[in-house]
Parts: sequence; structure tokens; C-alpha cells
Amino acid sequence: MGAIAEIDATEVLNDRAVRKLLESHRQQTEQPLMLAVRFSGDVAGDIYLLEVLVDFPGADDDELFITDFAPSASLVMLGKLHLVLASPSQIRAAIKRRDPLLDDISKGSVVYSDGSKIAKTLRKELGL
Repeated sequence: MGAIAEIDATEVLNDRAVRKLLESHRQQTEQPLMLAVRFSGDVAGDIYLLEVLVDFPGADDDELFITDFAPSASLVMLGKLHLVLASPSQIRAAIKRRDPLLDDISKGSVVYSDGSKIAKTLRKELGL
């Protein structure tokens, strides 16, 4: 029973952290959030999140940008946050080159969409 309660507590805490992070990122006007997908990765208890941002910097065919964050006072979570950032064009390039990370992302769940035509198309292209 203790292990189940621990897993539930981790999920609740991490879900709260994702909601807080997305709320903050949705308010950004410089690079608006278009689509966010939560997916599973290699480390149980860690958070894996793809954010597709309008006008994310870089060339259209750049690799997906991955950055990791440890828990902090402003982002309370268990484990680490593995944040994947990309523009719509960079996602499409990753699909064309069959980036292996997209296998995990395509099994994830959409946690935010701005409802735009581009976001809907990307969801379809990612198999979400």
C-alpha cells in the first residue's frame, strides 16, 4: 500500500508542476505556446514535456532542443523536468528525419493546444 501511495503522491505533485509550468508558458507573448504533449521517458517519476512554440528560434531543420531542470522553489516536483522545445517547422523536420524521440512523443497525451489549424495539423502528424 505504501508504494501505491508514493506513486500517487508523485503523480499529483508532478501533475501540479506541469499545470503551473503550462500556465506560465501560455502567458508568454514573445514565443506563444501552441501545443504541449506530456510523454513517458526513460526515468520513472521524471516529467517529459514537448512544447511547440510559435517563432521558436533556429533553422527549420534544427534538431529538437532538449533541456533538463531540477526541482526548485518555483517548480516543485519529484524527479527532473525534461523539456523539449521546438517550432512547428522543427517538429515537421523531426518527423521527416524520423527522430527517435517522436516515438515516445506520439504515445503521449496532449496537455495543451491553442486550437489553431497548425496545432491540429501537428497533432495529426504526430499521431496524437
